[in-house]
Amino acid sequence: MRRFVLPFVVPVIVLAIWEYVGREQLLADGLFPAASTCVMALLDWLFGWQVSDAFTPSAIYSGTWLVHMGASVFRILIGYGIGSLLAIALGLLSGASSIGRSLVDPTVSAIRPISVTGWIPLALLLFGIGDSPAIFLTALATFFPVYVNTVSGVRLADANLVRAAAMLGASKRKILIRVTLPAASPSIVTGLRVASGIAWTTVVVAEILGAKSGLGYVLIDSYNQFRLDYVIAAMISLGACGYLTDRLVQWVFADSLRWSVRGDS
Repeated sequence: MRRFVLPFVVPVIVLAIWEYVGREQLLADGLFPAASTCVMALLDWLFGWQVSDAFTPSAIYSGTWLVHMGASVFRILIGYGIGSLLAIALGLLSGASSIGRSLVDPTVSAIRPISVTGWIPLALLLFGIGDSPAIFLTALATFFPVYVNTVSGVRLADANLVRAAAMLGASKRKILIRVTLPAASPSIVTGLRVASGIAWTTVVVAEILGAKSGLGYVLIDSYNQFRLDYVIAAMISLGACGYLTDRLVQWVFADSLRWSVRGDS
């Protein structure tokens, strides 16, 4: 009973307090919505359902969740893919080669402390409004955690395995692909998981500032219309999407990392 009941105690208490505060209009001069109102907003946004006459649906958002969700997923898939592939390639080069490390690591280390939000004016200037700045910023934000974890995984690879492969006549290319990359895979997957959450955060920021579709756009646009129920519905959607993305990354690599204790985390 503890296993199945205790995890729900805190959420139920929070929802009860939230519902009471919203119904009694105790916050934000009565603009803060009750939990039930946010659920109705989410249902209207998802399916166009009006489950209660007391709820006023939005003519703009009703039934458009899939459209905005698809726009955000499209930007994340491209940006996340570009950033991850580039990070793994450069991370392998930097981790396995002293020359590569000297070429790549100083530049990456100099750029990495710059916040992604600091790149927003430049991204909007270069790419304008639309998908391109969101893809650029997502790729940039994805790159750094994957790169750092890839380099760390390569450097922590068992040196005995590398030496054994070299003694058996394996070339440097085969050692990198057959020995170093598999040994670094748990660290790389950790970087991919971290990057997936950062990617959702970044695409929301980009959509807020320079897009006309996506979950982030709905979040800020509904705020400008004082529809905080749809704001919270967008926040719930983002949380669910981030969680599912993390689980998807784990599932994709679960079989290849079954030998690793860290891969089961």
